[in-house]
Amino acid sequence: MDEVLRIEGLTCRPGRGDSRALGPLDLAIRPGEVVLVAGRSGAGKSLLARSLAGLLPRVFPGKVTGRVDLSGTPLASLEPWEVARRLGTVFQDPRAGAFGGTVADEVAFGPENLGLPPAEVARRVDAALEATGLSAFATSPLETLSLGRWQALAVAAALAMQPAVLVLDEPTSMLDAAAARRGLDTLARLADEDGVAVIILEHRTRLVAERATRLVVLECGRVVYDGDPGRVRDRTFCRRFGLRPSEIPAEAGPAPESAGGGANPVARAESVAFAYPGGVPVLADLDLEVPAGAATLVTGPNGSGKTTLLKLLAGLLRPREGRVRYRRGEAWQDGPRRGDVGFVGQAPDYVFRHRTVEAEFASWHGGDGEAEETAKAALARLDLAGLRARHPLSLSEGEKRRLAIASALAARPRLLALDEPSVGFDGAHLDGLLAALHEYARTGGAILLASNDPDVLDRGWPRRMDLARIPAA
Repeated sequence: MDEVLRIEGLTCRPGRGDSRALGPLDLAIRPGEVVLVAGRSGAGKSLLARSLAGLLPRVFPGKVTGRVDLSGTPLASLEPWEVARRLGTVFQDPRAGAFGGTVADEVAFGPENLGLPPAEVARRVDAALEATGLSAFATSPLETLSLGRWQALAVAAALAMQPAVLVLDEPTSMLDAAAARRGLDTLARLADEDGVAVIILEHRTRLVAERATRLVVLECGRVVYDGDPGRVRDRTFCRRFGLRPSEIPAEAGPAPESAGGGANPVARAESVAFAYPGGVPVLADLDLEVPAGAATLVTGPNGSGKTTLLKLLAGLLRPREGRVRYRRGEAWQDGPRRGDVGFVGQAPDYVFRHRTVEAEFASWHGGDGEAEETAKAALARLDLAGLRARHPLSLSEGEKRRLAIASALAARPRLLALDEPSVGFDGAHLDGLLAALHEYARTGGAILLASNDPDVLDRGWPRRMDLARIPAA
C-alpha cells in the first residue's frame, strides 16, 4: 500500500537560541497505521509535529530542510488551508488557536472554512462531538471547560476536518482514564475503518501502545527504533531510551511523605462550595485538611473540580460557601499570605517574568545562602542546569513545567499545589520530580497534587481525595 506520508531527510533547527534539533529523519507512514512516537523530553517529538503541520518556518522561526510528501504532494507546495484539510494536528496546548465561542462553534470552524454545506458541517460536528464524549457540552462556552475537555475538543476539531493523517502531540496528557480510552478507541477505529493514518506523540505510553500498530522512538532528533509497540513493556528497553514503562516497577516506591508526616495541617477547606458564573456547581460541602510533611493526591474525572480545589487553596478563587483557612502557629486565619502557598497550574507559561531560565529561577529563591543551595539542588534534580541561558518561553512544554516546579520549590512555600505536574515528563524526569517532592515533604513541606496520569496515580499514595462530579442542579 502506498504511503500517505513520506518524510525524507527532514531536518529542523529552530531559531532564537533554541538548541533543539530534529533529524535528519526518514519515515514512511501508510494509511490505517497507528504510530506511537516516543522518546525523552527534548528528543524532537513536538518539533516533528510542528514540521508536519507546516508551521516551520511559516509561523515559528527556524530552518527546515528535506522533504515531506502528503499523498505524493510536497508539503512545501501546499497552502496552509490545504495542509489543514489533509493533515490534522493537535498540539500540546489545546487552547492555542481557538476561534469559537462555544464547543460546537469551535468544531464547526474548520469545515465551515472549507465551504461545506451547512448540513454537512452539522453532521461532522455531531459526529466529532459524539466520538470525543462532548455532545453534552456542545453549547458550553469555551471558557467554562476544564483543560482535559479542551484536549478532547481539540481532537474533535481535528476529526471534523476528516484528514488523511492525524498528528496528536500528547493528546491524553490531561485526560482521565475513561476519556483517554474513549479517545484512543476512536482514533484506532478511524484508522481501522477509514484508513486514517494516526501518529500519536506521547509520554503516557501504556494505553497508546495497546492500540498502536507501530512504535517509533526518537533520540536526539533521529529515529533509533521502529518496530513492535509491545517493547514499552520491556523495562530495559524503556530505561535505554528514557521512556516510561507500561507498568510502574515495584522499586519505584511509595509517594512522597516524611516519616512523621500528616500530623500538623497547614491549610484546610471547611464546607466549601463553588460554582463558576453561569455554570453548574463544581464543588459542594467539601472538607479537606492538607498536612505538613506529606503529599495529598486529588483525583477525579475531567470537570470534577480538581483544578478548582487547588485554586481555592491557593487563594486564586474564593468559595461561594464555606471558608479556606491557613495555620499560623496555633491560630487559623482566612486568606493566604506571602510564603503560604506555591501554585503551579496547567499552563506554566503564565508565571514566567524574566528573559532567562537563570534569572527566572533566581527571582524565586530569595538569594540567602541556604535557600540558594536548596534551589540549585532542585534545579539539578529536575535537569534544568544546562538550560540557564535559555528564554523560558523557548523551552519545551515539559521543560517549562519543570522550571515552574523547580522555581516553586525554591521559594519554599508551606504548601505546594501542583496541577497535572507530570505533563511532558519522560520516565527519568518523572522519577526526578517525585524525588524532588519526596525531599520537599521530608523537610516538612505540604503537597497538594492533582493528576490523571496513571504513572503518577500508581505510585501508592497513602493520602487521596477522589472528587465525584456534581450533577447539574
